[in-house]
Amino acid sequence: MNLKQELFNLIHEAKYEDIKQFSTSKLADKLGVKRNTVSHYLNQLVNENKIIKIKTRPVIFLDRENLKKTTNKVLKQEYDSIEDLTKSLRKPDVFSSVIGHDQSLYGQIRKLKAAASYPGRLPVLINGQTGTGKSYIARKFFDYCVAEGYIPSNGKFVSFNCAEYADNPELLTSTLFGYAKGSFTGAETAHNGLFDEANNGMLFLDEVHRLDPKGQEKLFSYLDSGKIAPLGEAAKKKSLNVRLICATTEDIKSSFLATFIRRIPVQITMPPLSDRTTNEIRSLIIYFFILHAKKIKKNINVNNHVLLTLANTKYESNIGQLKNDVLLSVASALSKAEKNDQNNIYVKLADLPQKILLSGISFSKEIWSLNKKNILIKPNSKIQDFVDNYESTNYIEKTMNEILSLYDKVSYNSFISKAFAKLNNLCDYLIFKKKTMDKGELPLNLIKKMLNQEVGYLQDDLRNDFNGNIIVAISYYFYFRQEKHWQLSQDQSKTIKRIVSEINEVNYTGEVLDTILNVVNNMLNLYTDDVDKLFLAIYLSGAQRKKSSNLVHCILLAHGYSTASSIADTVNKIAGEPLLDSFDMPIDILPEEIAKKVSNYIHVRHVVNGLILMVDMGSLEKIPELLQMDLNFPVVILNNVSTQLALFVANYIKERKPIESIINKMDETIHNDYRIIYPKMVKQNVILVCCTTGVGTANKIKKMVEESLPLRSKVQVMSCSYNWLKLEDQENALKRKYNVLVVIGTADPKYCNIPYISLEELVSGSKLSFLKRILKGILSDKDLDHFNESILRNFTIERVINSLTILDTKEVIKNIDSCIKLLDKYLNVTLSNTTMMALFVHISCMIERIIRNQTLETPPNNFKETAQSLETIKNIRRSLRLLEKIYNIKIPITEIKYIYDLIFDTQNSNLEITNTEDF
Repeated sequence: MNLKQELFNLIHEAKYEDIKQFSTSKLADKLGVKRNTVSHYLNQLVNENKIIKIKTRPVIFLDRENLKKTTNKVLKQEYDSIEDLTKSLRKPDVFSSVIGHDQSLYGQIRKLKAAASYPGRLPVLINGQTGTGKSYIARKFFDYCVAEGYIPSNGKFVSFNCAEYADNPELLTSTLFGYAKGSFTGAETAHNGLFDEANNGMLFLDEVHRLDPKGQEKLFSYLDSGKIAPLGEAAKKKSLNVRLICATTEDIKSSFLATFIRRIPVQITMPPLSDRTTNEIRSLIIYFFILHAKKIKKNINVNNHVLLTLANTKYESNIGQLKNDVLLSVASALSKAEKNDQNNIYVKLADLPQKILLSGISFSKEIWSLNKKNILIKPNSKIQDFVDNYESTNYIEKTMNEILSLYDKVSYNSFISKAFAKLNNLCDYLIFKKKTMDKGELPLNLIKKMLNQEVGYLQDDLRNDFNGNIIVAISYYFYFRQEKHWQLSQDQSKTIKRIVSEINEVNYTGEVLDTILNVVNNMLNLYTDDVDKLFLAIYLSGAQRKKSSNLVHCILLAHGYSTASSIADTVNKIAGEPLLDSFDMPIDILPEEIAKKVSNYIHVRHVVNGLILMVDMGSLEKIPELLQMDLNFPVVILNNVSTQLALFVANYIKERKPIESIINKMDETIHNDYRIIYPKMVKQNVILVCCTTGVGTANKIKKMVEESLPLRSKVQVMSCSYNWLKLEDQENALKRKYNVLVVIGTADPKYCNIPYISLEELVSGSKLSFLKRILKGILSDKDLDHFNESILRNFTIERVINSLTILDTKEVIKNIDSCIKLLDKYLNVTLSNTTMMALFVHISCMIERIIRNQTLETPPNNFKETAQSLETIKNIRRSLRLLEKIYNIKIPITEIKYIYDLIFDTQNSNLEITNTEDF
């Protein structure tokens, strides 16, 4: 026997519990041969489909033939883990074939599974309108119990409609429980009832409300004791093992004895068809057509307008009526089938029942144009071939896998941006598009409440409480995540750990992430894994980035199937980014319902700088008054929404204009009707901290200012970028919202009535008396003295640079000092102390940014390319070559332009530039 065959025999004869003994190393040791030789033959056996490779550490191997005996599924050659293999071998859940099992029927099926697994005879009552699928779900419940071993395979499903004998209670009782010989006239022999027939199986009682009180009492007597007494033999009770499931169309409280209902703890309600999701309704239609295709053994060509009409018809008898209407349309088409085409029939609008065609359904031109292709349904077709699985909870898994696959393909900044966009789409889907249902064991409101209570007090680096911004999105995520977990490969787990570590190092979100996970794990007792860490790390990081952009938000609100979304989609495509959101609304929607959607939007989208509502009807102007929340930003209502108006607004939003500026421009240009509502609030005293290099550096300066203020101070410190401060009308917008005391930063925004103190002046102490005058009356004399001492202590050049970077402070100051001397020489000027202080701070932060690969991507707004400015840029680059050599970095042109801007802005004078060599 050769070595290869010997290896195969060892694996083939192995027991499953010994699989860990069959790694390459263990097999090599057992056979006394080299490991690489064993590895070579094992890979050959994998390619020959004789064994299966499990890519764990160490890699192990299993016999394919032995595994095939346990499943009829196609096996792959390789699996990432034992869990991955086990998952693929697992038999599909019986309920997985039920349309809506992970949507509208999720909660109902979860309760049925709980009832099935509970020891004994836990009864079930199904409530719902006629035609909602009560009998169907009861049968599926039986099939599930058999598949899982709760009912033996020879157990019967016995169905009985109580309405058949409702007028004869005695006959009804005898049918259910049987009767003894002579118990009534004509009872010549004893007869078993349906309970006997269903012994060790399940008895389904439809229309159970038709049982009279005595019949109900007999049922709950069985539920209490597990025994029944045939009619005429009350003393001779016998024990049976019957699972009872009942159905009713009536109100439970008014149609049953309280003592009966109390004994049925599992009660579920089947939703009417109107409450099912769009995908479910479409799936049901396709499902019924597939059934008929199999029955008539022909292809069914369904006109797209037929599908659209069926999906939008109101069915009083729910699924039952839909099923009949599909049957009638197929029968009509079959009667018109051409004799020379034996394989196809064609279902057209004329084949639908007249009552549907006369019901007055109307669609816009846009909707008809969306569905141009007819549907070809074959006898072997599957629902999945026609219906998008977008609404499945798999959307969470799909999104997270897309993010993981993106990581190694793009730069860090691009990854965070694109990954956050995907998570935003996921959260939007979970909140706005997915119907909130009984999904998961913990209700959504409890998750929201706990996260608000424990995390809401935290504040991020951008001055916004989590309570009002991202808690809603995170709550929805964990709500739908409860029942959706999957096995990660080792490579995926490693990638997640790398991503989370990198994000926490850059964005300092670790504390918040840990707090949220603590609430979810220890207080809500929900299972979490690396996927949840990845979601939180990216979402918290991305939310900070999104809020720092200070965008004005805009929603288009219009009645109709796709009026608002069509306009928004068109404008967003023209703009090249998603600037506008939209709500398409039915004609009969109440303003309160719209206000609720807008309120959710405000929470999820982090609206802080204003909201524009573009509406098609004046009645929607009441929305701001109906919002159940305290607004701290202006809301603008624009009437008569149009593509032109939407494009106008989007262009100004794209330019990051304040909301006041947008309205002023619109008033000058378009003259559209509008109404603006300002928040009713007491203005808070605010110190603004800004930086030319972005909000990240400003956040660090902000912390130092906060450290200097007394603990009981009510002055708020806010961080922002210099470019944001320079937006048109930003000064007026800030003054309307806050009492801005002073701007502290690395560049003066030159506001008319708001004083400015440079970071360098704080470091030098030259403006401390001025700052004290600004705060006088807001802080007590004692607190002012404390503040003065703290500023002097906190804002030394060493402390500032040490706080803003991870670099060796003394070393970087020495190196920057050498570069500044070269600047003096090459620019042929003497830089002022203020400019030098600014350069020390800016350049030290720049070095760290470049090392972290987080350089500035856009040049400063003020930079203008001229022959003189470009020559100066060359000189600045020459001066900084020492830093490039010391820190092994390459300083990009964008950073050079910021330094140019900083020098000229702080010098506030025209410099005479000497001629220098090229780059």
